[in-house]
Formats: sequence, C-alpha cells, structure tokens
Amino acid sequence: MKAARKAKVILRNQLAKHMNIAPRYLASIENSGQCPRLQIFYELVTFLGVSLDQFFFPNKEMDKSTQRKQLDQLLDDISDNGLRIVTATVQVIKEIEIEDE
Repeated sequence: MKAARKAKVILRNQLAKHMNIAPRYLASIENSGQCPRLQIFYELVTFLGVSLDQFFFPNKEMDKSTQRKQLDQLLDDISDNGLRIVTATVQVIKEIEIEDE
C-alpha cells in the first residue's frame, strides 16, 4: 500500500484525510502490516489502483519484465473484440514456438 501511495505521489496525511481515517492507522497498515477493516481495505485498493494479486502476491508483479508490464497496460485499454484478436494471435504464436522446439 505504501509503495502504491508513493507512486501516486500522495502524502500519508492526504490519503488518511481523504479516507477519513487517522494517519496513525494508515501508518500501521503500511508499516506494521496491521490488517485494516474490510471497508478500509476495499477503499484503499480501489483508490490506489492496487489489484488483489498485487496486494497478496507483491513479488509476482516484480517478476514481470518491462515488456510484459507494458503489454498488460495496453491490454487493459482494448475492447473485448480486440482481446479476442490478441488471444487468437498469441495462441498461433505459441503453437509455432512449440513446433520449432
């Protein structure tokens, strides 16, 4: 949560005020690993744009290459029809790579 907040260039006090919680409570969530109430957790991940995978498996995202991260961002912005085209294209590429092995 702390990294996501800093990436958005938001001060802890600003976020706490926005969420209507005490800055100390937010600090304990960020630094001590205190489990927030479910509603607070939901508001934090939604406001900061943190996926549940990123929250529960933070090292998984770090393993992704820059190209994969860029592709993920591009895929987030295309339509369902575009996703079908990309999926079909990737399947063909995968089949070709398997044949070349």
